[in-house]
Amino acid sequence: MNYNFYILDDDVSVVKILSNIIINHNLGDVCGSSTEGEKAIEAIQKLKPDIVFIDLLLPKLDGITVTNQLKPFMQETPFIMISEVYAKEMVSKAYNAGIEFYINKPINVIEVINVVKHVDERMRMKQVIHSFQNAFQHMQALDEGKDEAPNSGHRERARHILYHLGIASESGTMDILNLVEFLMGVDDGIKRRVLDYKLSSLYHYLSDKYEREKGEIVNVKTIEQRIRRTIAQGLENIGERGLQDYDDLIFTRYGSSMYDFKEVRREMTYLKGLSEDGGKINIRKFFTGLIIEMQNG
Repeated sequence: MNYNFYILDDDVSVVKILSNIIINHNLGDVCGSSTEGEKAIEAIQKLKPDIVFIDLLLPKLDGITVTNQLKPFMQETPFIMISEVYAKEMVSKAYNAGIEFYINKPINVIEVINVVKHVDERMRMKQVIHSFQNAFQHMQALDEGKDEAPNSGHRERARHILYHLGIASESGTMDILNLVEFLMGVDDGIKRRVLDYKLSSLYHYLSDKYEREKGEIVNVKTIEQRIRRTIAQGLENIGERGLQDYDDLIFTRYGSSMYDFKEVRREMTYLKGLSEDGGKINIRKFFTGLIIEMQNG
């Protein structure tokens, strides 16, 4: 075995014990460790370890919360929970969050080795299954004469809607299109709901994607601001359309599906100079509405 491990535990002695077991028994290397959940989330997303050891009870963010935030972006990465507390309800929540194995404290060398071996067997089995699936899909594509991926039209449908909103050339357009592809499961076939994620987690996903695929380091805050400004510009454009023609098709269709219509009317009042404050955007509603509009054609 030659896996990269990340260890998250607020007890430094546990981190050292696990590190020694991993190295001394040739299980792999320790690519990183932390005693705090918040720091670990960012580090794990960047380091992308093969296996993660994670403590159940942590200060501030507990192990289940950390796992819930990381799993959407690391679905193939095994998470091994370690804890001295064994409560059925907690263990059940851990498994629901994506934890695959459980190790009790105090740390037992044999138990750690056996669990890692089980993880190794499962990972190898998944690789075999994926190999068969990829081979089958490739053969199926050849048989059907398909030159394009089945989801290749998602980006163009989304871009078409953004064009109607007048924001197809804004700075945050590419961020929006990339998030749409993630939510639609273009790369892995898994469709997701924006309501199930923290917006910060989605921005982190984009930051990692740009660094991984293009070598670009884009600050998460920058991504958030670009998306917000672009969606806000769309709200302004919709408001202006409504002022010119209340029966405008773009105004009536997208003004309520991708924005809160109460906020659209507030934006219209602001544009007329009758209010000091414009309408507010709801990013989750915007993405939810965008995907629904894409599916409705």
